[in-house]
Amino acid sequence: MSSSQNPGNLSDTRGNHGGIAFFRLLIRCCGRRVACGFVWFIAFFYALFDGRAFASSRPYLSSRFPEANWLCLRIHFFRLIVSQGQAMIVAHWLQSGNTLPITTRNNSVAQAELEKSDRGLILLISHVGCWQASLRHLLSFSRPINLLIQANQNTGTAALLVGSNIRIVDNSSDFGGLLECVSALERGEIVCIMGDRHASQAESSLTMDVLGNTREIPSSPWYLAARCNLPILPLFVLLKPPLASAIEYRFVEPMEVKTQNNRRPSNSDFLPAVRQYARELEDIATEFPYQVFHYSLQKGTKNG
Repeated sequence: MSSSQNPGNLSDTRGNHGGIAFFRLLIRCCGRRVACGFVWFIAFFYALFDGRAFASSRPYLSSRFPEANWLCLRIHFFRLIVSQGQAMIVAHWLQSGNTLPITTRNNSVAQAELEKSDRGLILLISHVGCWQASLRHLLSFSRPINLLIQANQNTGTAALLVGSNIRIVDNSSDFGGLLECVSALERGEIVCIMGDRHASQAESSLTMDVLGNTREIPSSPWYLAARCNLPILPLFVLLKPPLASAIEYRFVEPMEVKTQNNRRPSNSDFLPAVRQYARELEDIATEFPYQVFHYSLQKGTKNG
C-alpha cells in the first residue's frame, strides 16, 4: 500500500535528507544534548501544523489517555514527536561511533537462549524508543545478524540499519524472506524482526489487540518460531531522560509457539504468544507512553 493510501506510513516522508543533514551538522557542531534540546522547538511546529501525523497517532494516544480532550491530545502528540525526534538523533549519534551510558535488563535471558544450543535466536523488536539502536547491542553477541524488514523508501532512515555483520533480508523477496531466515537460524545466527509493524496486503498476518485497538501484524516471526522450534525473545530499546541521556536494553521472557502433533502451524497456534507480546507492549506504553510509536492503529473489537 502506498503512503498516499495509508495515512500511517509516515516513515517515507519524515526524516528527509535536508532535515537529517541539518541535525547531523548541529550534532557535529554543538553535540547531542543541544540537538536533543532543539527537537522541542521543531516538534512544536509539527504539533501545530502536521495534521496527518496527529491523525495517525490519535488512535494510540486516545487509547493511552482516554480522558484527554482535543487540546490535551495535541500536547501528548507534541511529547510523542519530541521523543521520536530524539530517538532519531541518538540513532545517528551511535552510528557515528559515539557512545551513551547503557544499562541492560534481563540480558542474561538472551545469553541463556544463545547458549542452549548452536541454533539461532529469533529477536522481536518493536517501534518503541530508539529501536534503530537495537542492532548495536546485538553485535555484542558475536553472531551474524539477519534483519527481516520491509524495504524503506526513505534512505536516510534505512541507513541507520546498515552495519558490519548485519544482513538485510527484504520481506518482499520470494516467500517473504522466510527461507533465508530459516537457513540463518539453522546456521546459529540471529534473526531480528519488527513485530508490531502493519502487515502489507501481500503477506500473511495476525490480528493483535493493544490498548483496545487492533492492528494487523506479520505472522512471519511466529511462523519461524514454530517452524524452527525456537522461542521468540522480545527486545525493547528505551531512552532515559533527560534529553535521551542513556539507553536501556530491556529483554523480556521468551515466548513459546506450540503446535499439536507436528502439523503445519496455524494462526490459532500463534495467538497465546501474540497476546503475551501485546501485554508487553501495553506495559511499555504505561511506563513510557511517549516512546511507543504506533501510528494509524485501527479501532476494533478486542479479540477474545
